Amino acid sequence: MLFKRPPPRIYYFCTQDHKFTMDPVQTALKSDSVRFTVLPYERVFGCKWLQRATYIFTDFDRLSSTELTAAAGIYRRLREHGARVLNNPAIVPRRDELMARLHKAGLNDFRCYRPAANEVPDAFPVFLRTITGHRGVLSELLETPDACDEALKHAVEKGLPVSDLIFVEYAAEPNEQTGHFQKHAAYFIAGNVIPSNIVNDLSWVAKHGVANLATPELYAHEKSQLDDYPYTAWARSVFACAQVDFGRVDFGVFRGRPQAYEINTNPTISDDTSHENPDRAETLSMIHERFLEAIRGLAMSSDGHWIKVRNSYRWDKFRRRLKRV
Repeated sequence: MLFKRPPPRIYYFCTQDHKFTMDPVQTALKSDSVRFTVLPYERVFGCKWLQRATYIFTDFDRLSSTELTAAAGIYRRLREHGARVLNNPAIVPRRDELMARLHKAGLNDFRCYRPAANEVPDAFPVFLRTITGHRGVLSELLETPDACDEALKHAVEKGLPVSDLIFVEYAAEPNEQTGHFQKHAAYFIAGNVIPSNIVNDLSWVAKHGVANLATPELYAHEKSQLDDYPYTAWARSVFACAQVDFGRVDFGVFRGRPQAYEINTNPTISDDTSHENPDRAETLSMIHERFLEAIRGLAMSSDGHWIKVRNSYRWDKFRRRLKRV
């Protein structure tokens, strides 16, 4: 009697409130030979058994210390029993740790300062932001110690814990040719670097971009770099330094050198490739297809083998929480 071999599977772990980030990937792979399943940690922590397959752990800055410990235990058990696992929750650094590590390695030229450790900025300007989450900046550019004290006081009064706050040195500048700011990004998937589209903005924060700011020449240049990306080696070094296997690095170019602002292990993926500029539309389409192709390359067959994970963490810590999900 012949048994049909189980399809290759990828399980993607993230928080319940942010599982939407991979919706386009799940949709694209529904009719594919690869099964891609997003599982929120709130469900993962209730699992007793998991299939031997590929697992991607993400969203660490949204997990508590107890949840990180549980996730690390599951990661370890899966790896020990032959599963392919990406992003070890036990070693992925927080934002402040990442910045310190990248600066020490010479990959970033700017530093950050932790008020909770009585670290005071000695170079200006700086801005205030949180370590965890993706809330963006909490202040304008701060030019003096007194301005830093005022911004910190205001943040604490709003209920933000000092332990979650950092001052970050400003490391951005307008593009010499256009006069506006650009945010670059690149995906990293188990060694593969995939350029993402460039965000053009009038503000140094450059989070969402401003429509119609880029010129046709910029779009053409962006597309030309997809096959000859100038930041490939640098991005690989950044992810190696961070010990991250999967994610997206957001960065800018400052004084001729790339500067990593953050690594997002649960980046939002878009399948919208429509654009009035044909070069930008083709760029978006190529990025999406290359991302999907790299994801497909991660899949391994579950081969019908199941791995017991319940004993890899304290189940009683999560029982009450899981009843509410």
